[in-house]
Amino acid sequence: AWQLLQRCSVVVGMHPDQATEPAVDLALALGRPWAVVPCCVYGGARGRPRRLDGRLVRSHGDFVEYLRRKAPGVRVAKLPFEGKNTVVYWMGPQEADS
Repeated sequence: AWQLLQRCSVVVGMHPDQATEPAVDLALALGRPWAVVPCCVYGGARGRPRRLDGRLVRSHGDFVEYLRRKAPGVRVAKLPFEGKNTVVYWMGPQEADS
C-alpha cells in the first residue's frame, strides 16, 4: 500500500471526515498537490487541533483556517454547489516558492 501511495500524483478528499487532516499530511509529506473539501471537525490521534491563539478548533471555519496554515501557498476557494463547498488546496512545492 505504501508503494502505491508514494506513486500518487495528487491527493483528493471530498468530505473525507476524519481522514481530512491525514490526507493533507500525507500529501505534504510526499510533496504532492492536494485538495480537500472538509465537512466536519474531528479530533485526530493527537486530539483536536488548535488555532494559533491556542484555542481548540471547533468550527468548520476554524478547521479550514487550520488546514490553510499547514503549508505556505495553501489556498481556499468555494465550489459551485450547495452545502459544505469550501475547498482547501495546495498545488505543490512550487506554490510555497511563489
